[in-house]
Amino acid sequence: MKIGIAYNLRTDDTENSAENLTQADVDRLSDAFASLKHVPIPIEVSGKPQEVIERILNADPDLIFNVAEGTIGSSREAFYPSLYEQLQIPFSGGNASLLHMNLDKHLSKTVLAARGIKVPRGILVSRPDQEIPADLDYPLMIKPNSEGSSKGITQDSVVENPDQARDRIRDLLKKYPLGVIVEEFIEGKELSVPFLESFPRKLLSIVEHTFDLGVSGGKYNIYDYDMKQGGEAGKAVRVVCPAEITPEEEKSVFEMARHVFDVMDCPDLGRVDVRLREDGVPYFIELNPLPSLHPDASLMTAARESGLEFKEVLRLILRSATRRYHIPLRQPKKPSLPGELPGMPRVSARELGIFVGRLSTGINNAITDVKGVKVGHFTQYEDQVQLPGIPGTTTLRSGVTAILPAGGTFSRRLVAGGYVLNGVGEMAGLTQVLELGWLETPIILTNSHSVGMAHTGVVNFMTRKYPELAAGEEVVMPIVGEADDSFLNDPVGGVNTARNVVQAIESAQSGQVMQGSVGAGTGMISYDFAGGIGTASRVFNMDEGLFTVGVLVMSNLGRMRNLTIEGQVVGKTLDELYPMEGRRERQEGSIIVVVATDLPLLSSQLNRVSRRAALGLGRTGSYAASSSGEIVVAFSTANRTLRSASRSNHFINLRCISDSHINLLYEAVIEATEEAVLNAMFCSSGMSGRQGREAPPLPHDLVLDILRKGREIG
Repeated sequence: MKIGIAYNLRTDDTENSAENLTQADVDRLSDAFASLKHVPIPIEVSGKPQEVIERILNADPDLIFNVAEGTIGSSREAFYPSLYEQLQIPFSGGNASLLHMNLDKHLSKTVLAARGIKVPRGILVSRPDQEIPADLDYPLMIKPNSEGSSKGITQDSVVENPDQARDRIRDLLKKYPLGVIVEEFIEGKELSVPFLESFPRKLLSIVEHTFDLGVSGGKYNIYDYDMKQGGEAGKAVRVVCPAEITPEEEKSVFEMARHVFDVMDCPDLGRVDVRLREDGVPYFIELNPLPSLHPDASLMTAARESGLEFKEVLRLILRSATRRYHIPLRQPKKPSLPGELPGMPRVSARELGIFVGRLSTGINNAITDVKGVKVGHFTQYEDQVQLPGIPGTTTLRSGVTAILPAGGTFSRRLVAGGYVLNGVGEMAGLTQVLELGWLETPIILTNSHSVGMAHTGVVNFMTRKYPELAAGEEVVMPIVGEADDSFLNDPVGGVNTARNVVQAIESAQSGQVMQGSVGAGTGMISYDFAGGIGTASRVFNMDEGLFTVGVLVMSNLGRMRNLTIEGQVVGKTLDELYPMEGRRERQEGSIIVVVATDLPLLSSQLNRVSRRAALGLGRTGSYAASSSGEIVVAFSTANRTLRSASRSNHFINLRCISDSHINLLYEAVIEATEEAVLNAMFCSSGMSGRQGREAPPLPHDLVLDILRKGREIG
């Protein structure tokens, strides 16, 4: 995607350009977008409007990443979104009306106060002789009405009597003729609540700024302009994240911030500034729809506390902006030539603008969004392999994928469950899971002839890790799921070893997951297209907090004619365009589905969750053919028991959600399973195999064209 970075360059250190970006800021954004595989196009948008328009049109961006604050007038921020709208160019952040309202601090407070949000009592003053209401209680805070970055705020901004107030108003109006706010000063903590629309909780951690009055020389706890510019004054500031407040205060601040964002409809990103009064009551001070993305700013401070790097923040902003405009985050990428070693996978369904379901995804849209879950791959891709005692050479297309639940599963077992929709397949260890309801090993996915080796590999790994196993006092039953990759992979030579299994386990990591023809999915085929490993996640809010469900599939199922995407049977069209010869005919294929969640569940509930994953398979076109295996295993990271406690205690206490409130989880599992199956195909570049066979890549452009035509008809 071509991303135009619209900005105003800071050319000096004066207050007039305090809100503008330095060249280092622009370079940081450009480098981050480039690392995300986009094409950044910096566009300096200061100057005459006709020249700005010409620069934007010449750049021809797919989307404008707007960080332009403007330089002139009370509508300076709103000018740019209105310009983008007239040019019909998608852009990040708020629209003109939002930015205009929020630069007018008095107007935004008036609107929010009318919606029940507590704001300091005050007035807008536009003349030096304007009367200050006698019922306003001193001390008062006096500051410019239409400025940001603490411009016009000094240690003298808090006044204690009418004479000081008149002097302060007169001085400020000379420099800021658009008016000043005079309001009651809220003594207490200075807090900020950053917002990312695509972040699972939307609100990041609360950031607190404390001030050393001995260094600042002031009397009141305020964040003035000199402090924000750093230098000697900046030494008085200490940033605390998460804020040092009570749970009750945190709850009230978050509730206010959510209310503000609901009222103001602030897309993509933002920041609410709050003063927390000494009695724990929060007061709204300001909403910033264009918060600073500087590494030291509140938004990035809170993002780091949540484990987000700078480029991840930008990725989340792009995710919500592209979804709002219904545009793909990435353009379709041409697949590799058949027989090429799989490198970087192609883009996912969501990145192309295919949004499955209605619920939000986790940060990575992967099973690893469930905290602590890791995924590792070992890929076996070799040509012209000589097998001992067998004439000629052969081709290997196979591998191993390992899913590691959070923490030590053997010593701290997780509650688990499963479901077999159709059982012509194998998942070693599932019978014990269904009987006892515990998961105690990593989950391994591989091909049919490698199940025994995978079992041995897990035992070897667990024996090294847990002394009681090495001493022969305990045994484990590894979970190993398989599918048949013999259409592309030599089933005799393409057997993965115990060592390969350990390699996959040891390579496991959190974060983004490689998808498509990789690991155990290297030789797998989905709906007659290449692609085996796919993953997706969903997050959902309950009164008790935010919860995540993640799904990973090893997909090897289906017929092209049945492939269904976003409810459209695109396979009917595709089936007519691809020759029947060369497809696998004897096999109906199989699929293994792994479901992880951090919602507390019992084993019986996880069994029911697993059955809903089967509904997700049906939404992609699966009919669970009589010769295929559709097997699901599910676990919860929220319910654990110590292995030793299980032996010594007569009773075990587990927490679980009420069945009356579990439907949202069912919906999330169905959506994530459906999208995971699609990603297995969308992310594959195609795969060649033994005996000259090929599995073609899913044609992105053609699929998108079919979907568009379907929408037009509908």
